[in-house]
Amino acid sequence: MPSEYLPAPLPPEYSYPTEAGAPQQSWPAQVAEEPRGGYQLERIFSALKRYKWLIAGLFVLGLAGGLIATRFVVPQYQAIATVWLGVGGRGTPGASGPVQGTDPMQDAQNWMQLLTSRDVLNAIVQKRQLYLTLDDQADSAVFREFSIGDGFRRGYFRLNVSGDGATYSLLEQADLEDSSSTVVIETGAVGDSIGRKAGMLWKPDSTVLEAGATYGFFVISPSAAAGGLKGRLNPRIDPRSSVAVITMTGTSPREVAATLNAVVEEFVATADERNTQNQYEVIARLDRQVDSASSLLIGAEKALEEYRVRTITQPSEGTVLPLGGGGMGNPAMAKYFSLKQQQDGYRQERLALQRVLRDVQSGEISAVAYQGIPSVQGTPLAAALADLVNRQNALTQLRLRYTDDHPAVQQELQVVRTLREEQIPQLTESLITELVKRETSVGAQIGDAGQELQAIPARTTAEQQLQRELGARAGVYNQLLQALEGSRIRALSERRPISVLDTATVPARPQADQSLIILLIGALGGLGLGLASAIVLDRVDNKFRYPEQATQELGLNIIGGVPSIAKDATNDPEEQAQVVEAFRTIRMNLRYALDGHGGSLSLAVSSPGPGDGKSLVSANIAVSFAEAGYRTLLVDGDIRRGQLHESFREPIPRRPGLIDYLTGMVPLESVLRETGVDNLTLVPCGTRRHRGPELLQSPMLTAFLDEMRTRYDVIIVDTPPLAAGIDPFVLASATGSMILVFRAGETDRRLAHARIGLLNRLPINVVGAVLNDIKAEGSYKYYSYLYGYSLDEDEGGTPALAGSVD
Repeated sequence: MPSEYLPAPLPPEYSYPTEAGAPQQSWPAQVAEEPRGGYQLERIFSALKRYKWLIAGLFVLGLAGGLIATRFVVPQYQAIATVWLGVGGRGTPGASGPVQGTDPMQDAQNWMQLLTSRDVLNAIVQKRQLYLTLDDQADSAVFREFSIGDGFRRGYFRLNVSGDGATYSLLEQADLEDSSSTVVIETGAVGDSIGRKAGMLWKPDSTVLEAGATYGFFVISPSAAAGGLKGRLNPRIDPRSSVAVITMTGTSPREVAATLNAVVEEFVATADERNTQNQYEVIARLDRQVDSASSLLIGAEKALEEYRVRTITQPSEGTVLPLGGGGMGNPAMAKYFSLKQQQDGYRQERLALQRVLRDVQSGEISAVAYQGIPSVQGTPLAAALADLVNRQNALTQLRLRYTDDHPAVQQELQVVRTLREEQIPQLTESLITELVKRETSVGAQIGDAGQELQAIPARTTAEQQLQRELGARAGVYNQLLQALEGSRIRALSERRPISVLDTATVPARPQADQSLIILLIGALGGLGLGLASAIVLDRVDNKFRYPEQATQELGLNIIGGVPSIAKDATNDPEEQAQVVEAFRTIRMNLRYALDGHGGSLSLAVSSPGPGDGKSLVSANIAVSFAEAGYRTLLVDGDIRRGQLHESFREPIPRRPGLIDYLTGMVPLESVLRETGVDNLTLVPCGTRRHRGPELLQSPMLTAFLDEMRTRYDVIIVDTPPLAAGIDPFVLASATGSMILVFRAGETDRRLAHARIGLLNRLPINVVGAVLNDIKAEGSYKYYSYLYGYSLDEDEGGTPALAGSVD
């Protein structure tokens, strides 16, 4: 054999079997090593491309579903109104809401609670008949005077007017989905009241009822309608400007704007009413406190006057002790009178507290009564009295809004009761005990000083005490009187607590284009379903489609890949070059993998199932070896359906063939046929016989192959598919080596996995796999060859000039 046709020498670092049946060596796969993630991504793209029409169909289906869904979408409109809440710091006019909070934002929140309260919403429900839903809004004139009374029934009703317009019948449909559940609940003459048995207060004008007409309507409870209205309202407060933005949604732009304006008007009116009631309550409370302070002031004036009348005829003491004890030249006298004044002051305060304590215990308590007692100021008792006044004010405001059974009112009542009946009496008793101690202590000091001033009368001291008490009562009275006048002035001049800044206008466009969103969701849903379906179908696909399925799942090396051959491939030199280079690569890999070190190369070619192209691959591998100068023998071992004799340009007779030789009926030379390809000899399959599989297992086959190894460098045996029976296993055992052909998109992977398991238990060297009918894309792009780089001969066969090589 000429040496120029032989492949390159074997690299020294590789070692391959030299005998049939030797263990399989690890020949590196033809595909370049890539990260597994790259394969997975390419596999996904390949699956999406393969199922592109399924993805497109589901996308169109999702788009159509979204388009149909938009037909059932009711557009939502939003109306907006803004109001100013008269909130500010404490003492600021208009700073108090229905219940005064501890800060302006709390007051604003209280106003918003009033906006969504039952008082406001129930009034709107009644005024705008929100408990009533008509089948046809054009019938609103018929229901203009409609209202409901006690004992009304919730449900769907129809009013049928007779053809002559003289009578009517009122029907109730118990089940909205079942028209047969309709019953007549009332009949009468047109012009009479309608629906009294169903709790309706309705007497439509006979002129608006059309003869033969039917009016359908649905009635719900006002509380349910108020709840629905509350759910449509969304108030938001701007803490920086005390402006509330109130939005409302609905399906009718005119109805939602009109309803929102009605809610705002009712809210403003209710707020004015509550604010006026609050101011009147404050004025009335202050008026009562002024009356109480006036009574105490008159009592103090009478006490001082009576004392002066009683002592007017008594002789003078000679020296008048001025108020505060100043002006005395004798320090002892000044000290005595100072101590005496303290003792009398403690005693008077103690007696006053005891009188107040008796009033407290009898249930009559007034914070004003404590205000003229100096010892109370700055004590826990003073704080408790202030807390009582604040709690009473809060209780009064809560009672304007809630009944006494409300939890907030009950809680405030409990706090006021605890202050009035427990804390204030206890603190009063504690202060009386403290005054007794002080009085006793000062009395001991007076006893020491009295030895020097026993002759000084106590008349001046008593008078001064009465004068101080009178001054304190007058101060309290003047403060309360000023507060009362201030409240009256504010009630007359204070601006409204709630003002409308912007009324709601009829919205021109829906709040959001839900149709576009639904259409987009349908399209994306269909696309997502299509993508997911493509990936799932690819995962459950049982066909061989990716190179990694051969290497990772089946554990086979890839010897090479045969590209898809188009129908017009014979007219395309590039296509022909791709096929030629593919089989050259297979030839090279087989030569190195099965190098016999001087012996011949024998190989069986099979596939898991029919239609994988094993015969085509066998014939082309044989032709490739023959063209490389190897003496090549191609044996058609597919004794069941072998067709290699028809694969060459000049047809070769099928008989006699391999089976005929194994039976001993024909000599060896009669089955060796020339093919027209230099160095290539064909042994056809021969006569079809039922005993063919047994003949393949006879010693004649081994003897035949041994003889052929002495004559040929390469022996290629085309076998039946692995699923056809024992034939391929017998032939592969005889040759010692086998390659498997996988066809992209056709080969059954599960079948291949099962049959390869059988091969592993036999003395067969499974060299690897040949990928057939592949396209140069995705993972298979590594098995393609550079286009435009095929070998062209120079004209005349002359060598190219130096420097002209690309």
